[in-house]
Amino acid sequence: MAMSGLPLVVLWLILLGSIVSLYGASEVLVRGGAAVSERVGIKKVVIGLTVVAMGTSMPEFFVSLFGALKGSSDISVGNIIGSNLANLGLALAIAVLISKEVGNLSEVKWDLLLLNVITLIFLFFSLNGKLSRLNGLFLFIVLGFYIFASSKREGDIIIDERPIGYPLAMILIGIAILGLAGHYTVESGIEISKRMGISQLSMGMTAMAIGTSLPEIFVSVVAAIRKEGGIGIGNVIGSNIFNTLGVAGGVAIIKPLSVNSLFVKFFIPIYMIMLLFLLLLSLLRIKIVKITAGLILVVYFLLVLRLFK
Repeated sequence: MAMSGLPLVVLWLILLGSIVSLYGASEVLVRGGAAVSERVGIKKVVIGLTVVAMGTSMPEFFVSLFGALKGSSDISVGNIIGSNLANLGLALAIAVLISKEVGNLSEVKWDLLLLNVITLIFLFFSLNGKLSRLNGLFLFIVLGFYIFASSKREGDIIIDERPIGYPLAMILIGIAILGLAGHYTVESGIEISKRMGISQLSMGMTAMAIGTSLPEIFVSVVAAIRKEGGIGIGNVIGSNIFNTLGVAGGVAIIKPLSVNSLFVKFFIPIYMIMLLFLLLLSLLRIKIVKITAGLILVVYFLLVLRLFK
């Protein structure tokens, strides 16, 4: 479908519909993957850390992949960094603000430490303005070690003896829809950027990043309402780890990414300051109160405003 001849309102509808399709396909993929895992007898914790976490990161992966293949690294990297910022600035902050409980980071301090380290490595790799295949391979290998280490955590094993054919079909259908939706998300986003005079970097870090982060935002908000704050916090930190290692690493292996200097000089350092702040809170066993969450939310919106100055 040629996007250039379509009215702007239709392009926005295509972008919205594509993002909604990304969610639906991710849900199908997660359900199918979890069912397959249960049929081969994998621990619950491993299912959560691999199938579910990777499934909710698939929208970011496909948007970033098609952005890279279309030659728009600003959309690819913007979607990754923008999604990570949205997870902290929206999902985590809003969850704490609406929750009757304060956020406890001490349970994920080692995951937070890893997130800080891999973000620093990502920044180091990006200093020359490019994320190479070798850089991507390194990040992907680290993801493998993280999954392996996480699989050693204690947890119950689920065994389901039903046939495996149906959940396998769900996985294939989910991947197919993700591919199609990812393609139209990027195509419509690029055309909207051109029509409205918005940079592809800004589009990637706002509309696309927030759109692909909505599953994490919804999970964190629902967890807060149900007084399961730990689930929401774990969801945010785990998603950012997968975005940095799996999405950035996986896409760079397929297609090396150019990294805009604005990411290196401004957005990634600000993101790292936010991560270091959260790590300090976790190490000192200081819980996130509403004032702290409000501050994080304000910082996020200031970053968004910076994009459109």
